[in-house]
Amino acid sequence: MAWKACVLSLLVLSLCASVAFVAPQTSGTTSRNGVLESARGQRQVIISQDARQFAPPSSTSSAGSFSLFCRLSAAAACAVIASSARKQQRAEKVVVRIFPSRAMHRQKTMRRLEPYGEIPAWSRKPLLKKRLVQPWRKRPVRRLSPFGRYLYERSRVRCHYNINVRQLTKYVLRAFKEGRKHPIDHLMAILESRIDNFCWRVGIAPTMAAARFMVRENHIQIRSERVSHDYKDPEWVTVNTPSHLLKLGDEIRVRPKPRSQGLAKRHQDEDGPVEVPSHLEWDRENLIGRYNDLCDSQEVGITVNEDHLISKFLGPQGVRQRHIRWFEGTTIPIEKIYNGGRIRPTPENILNMKRGFGLNARGYKRPPCLWGRKKNPLNNPWEYGSKVKV
Repeated sequence: MAWKACVLSLLVLSLCASVAFVAPQTSGTTSRNGVLESARGQRQVIISQDARQFAPPSSTSSAGSFSLFCRLSAAAACAVIASSARKQQRAEKVVVRIFPSRAMHRQKTMRRLEPYGEIPAWSRKPLLKKRLVQPWRKRPVRRLSPFGRYLYERSRVRCHYNINVRQLTKYVLRAFKEGRKHPIDHLMAILESRIDNFCWRVGIAPTMAAARFMVRENHIQIRSERVSHDYKDPEWVTVNTPSHLLKLGDEIRVRPKPRSQGLAKRHQDEDGPVEVPSHLEWDRENLIGRYNDLCDSQEVGITVNEDHLISKFLGPQGVRQRHIRWFEGTTIPIEKIYNGGRIRPTPENILNMKRGFGLNARGYKRPPCLWGRKKNPLNNPWEYGSKVKV
């Protein structure tokens, strides 16, 4: 819009200049016979007497004033253009201040979470400390509650492995299955078996976000271990899912393309030699590795406080676990809807049926296996009926 206004102003100024500095016509007018017309001559004399004070200057003075006017108009146009450029520059500065960079966001996250432990895979740049101009004006830090400490610990794990809360909850539910003695160790082993974490641990990606980018851009391939019933060796498969969990014996390599190989080698040269954990193998020259075993609890990429992490996962406000009961002495689960709606023959229900607990109780105190008649409950699991499963 600024350049349109400048062009319009220049056109108007040039038009005014052309109208103002038109050369005057000659005052001598004669008829065909060489005699001046009387009426026209009188009118010309009157006009010349009235407009004597507004008479145009000579040719030299008119040319000088015209050049001066052109210079002034050009200076005005330059001033308009400069002002528009300054406004545009100020607008760009304001936009830069409104939208902070990604590096600033990572620094804020590190400044908030690193007092409770490092986040190695979040950023390879060091934390920049703020200089307090007036240290005496710093506000005292409140004492953190156990729930707040759990939130910080969960955020550290989430930022390190570059996952969201929903993914972390899914891994927690898998780690807290029946028969797990140390669920946090199993949780960390699951997180360490992700394909993007493998790329970061062997050094072909500087951060977990860069490892996710490499997987998403089809730079990584895997090959599963051959099984006895396979009639041929498995082939290399390109993986573009960062949450892919590796199995024991899987081989991982960088895709044999110039772009993929160059990206991985550049990252290796920038970071230098990396300490690879014992359960992984990696060849820096050929860019190929292997996943041999689960990660040991002492070699996890991030230090985790188990007490704060497990307290909320196991508490009444923790994750909702699936309650599965098995028939005694078997691995067959007892389904929720049993015998068309009868009570399930779980150990506690059978014990209540034998002892007769809750026969005289009312309301929610009566167990579900004793609802109905007092002496012969209607939903007895020992009664035989039509085995209909809804």
